[in-house]
Amino acid sequence: MSAPVVRVVPVDAGNVLHAQLPGADFVHACRATVPRGGRSALQAYKDMASTVPGWFDGLMAVRNGGMRLLGMKDLGSLRAVQDAADPVPGQRLGIFTVQRCTREAIVLEDDDRHLHVQLALQWRGDALEIATVVHTHNAFGRLYMLPVAPVHRVIVPHLLRRQVRGYGVPGDQ
Repeated sequence: MSAPVVRVVPVDAGNVLHAQLPGADFVHACRATVPRGGRSALQAYKDMASTVPGWFDGLMAVRNGGMRLLGMKDLGSLRAVQDAADPVPGQRLGIFTVQRCTREAIVLEDDDRHLHVQLALQWRGDALEIATVVHTHNAFGRLYMLPVAPVHRVIVPHLLRRQVRGYGVPGDQ
């Protein structure tokens, strides 16, 4: 089977994070076509979290240790998504807090004094789209994003590709 095709796409008017674009310091979205098979956005997020490779969780552990030294919170592991059947806004789900959750889209966030991160997994027909919008609040947030942005542009398409491969189809968009 060939590698699933994941494309970088704009956060257009059909994306649940589109309204968050004004003033954003970082925006990234990618999409893969895959038969939805009745999967909800929550299931897609759980599936994505389960594809996080150990080496990336190792990077998160290094990040968490460094951030603790600077008085920032330890986010934990990307793979640590609780088995929540119907998460409600405000509930923690892995390293993020649920902002909203429908069958079509889940919007997760992390908001602190340095930056506000929003991540959305959204079904658009048989296309699964992952979008991220970040607003930095201060110089530390902007400095933090310098190494995070390029890593994000690599790891999110990688995770989506692994996830779609796990669904047993190559994906074509």
